[in-house]
Amino acid sequence: MVVNGLFICSFKMKKFLNKIFYTVLLLIGSLYGISILYDSALSNNVNIKASYIQKHKIDANILIEGPCVPHFMIYPKLMEQITGKSVYNLSLPHSNFADNFLHLYLYLKNNTPPEYLFIYATPESMDERYNTFSAYRFAPYVYDSVVHEVVKECDPAYANWLNIPFMNYAYYGDRVNFFVLQGIKHYVMRKQHPVFPKGYEPNFFQEWDYTFEACLANNVEGAMYHWNELHEKYLRKIIALAHQNGIKVYLYESPVLEETIAHMPNRKELLARLTNVASENGVQYILFENMDMAKHKSYYTSPVNTNLLGAKIFTDSLGRFINSLAPHN
Repeated sequence: MVVNGLFICSFKMKKFLNKIFYTVLLLIGSLYGISILYDSALSNNVNIKASYIQKHKIDANILIEGPCVPHFMIYPKLMEQITGKSVYNLSLPHSNFADNFLHLYLYLKNNTPPEYLFIYATPESMDERYNTFSAYRFAPYVYDSVVHEVVKECDPAYANWLNIPFMNYAYYGDRVNFFVLQGIKHYVMRKQHPVFPKGYEPNFFQEWDYTFEACLANNVEGAMYHWNELHEKYLRKIIALAHQNGIKVYLYESPVLEETIAHMPNRKELLARLTNVASENGVQYILFENMDMAKHKSYYTSPVNTNLLGAKIFTDSLGRFINSLAPHN
């Protein structure tokens, strides 16, 4: 009886362990399946720049990179009219240079190198408080060795979970779920072009937002910027990647509203360091400092962001600057 009891107990334990094994196997398989669904949905979402540039031939003559400032400011269609060259705005809100580096890398995987790359660079660009790395943007590509290394360096907490199925999406689920649903919609509707096909998104905020004044009220020293070494590293990597592909690189800063410059005490120091980085990498750093628009708050929504009218004025100026380069190239 004791032997029979042990046998029955052993049989039940084995059956229980088998259930656990197959449940875990089913769970892992399901996670892999959902991950494949997310991969497919995001790759079909044409409003995501990383997806769009890898599935559609753009082959622009001029690329623009940077955070929200050029994203809302550089108007490709207007620049094309001025320069006679095709333009794509590869900028993204809140993106830092590591983010920009990966987008250039992904762009070059499917597109011919542009003739020019204009990179927006300003003291604010070097401060991690203002421009950040958004690892979730690269969730479908984290198993690409280049992407993985950048993600691991810039967001190690996220990278630590990537060996678990589906965690590349679950970790920042609230950031990607909407885009997954949108990607499924685009696939079903066979949508081919994004809402903003040239990458430029008009700034629909037209009035000064007073955020700068609120910041100054809480900080009598003004807007002090902090130089981040990782930002510098990836700025250099962007330039190196561009040069490897025969691209002419220019760093630039669009006009800053003049009345706010007095409240940026270490601005000159960081501009000097940016100029040095440019010089060491054999590129020019163009400061659009003396434009009349910088005297008028009516063109701005913040010290560096312009409204629609300001965007058109600066796009025109940058286009004319590019035209001036032609005889020298």
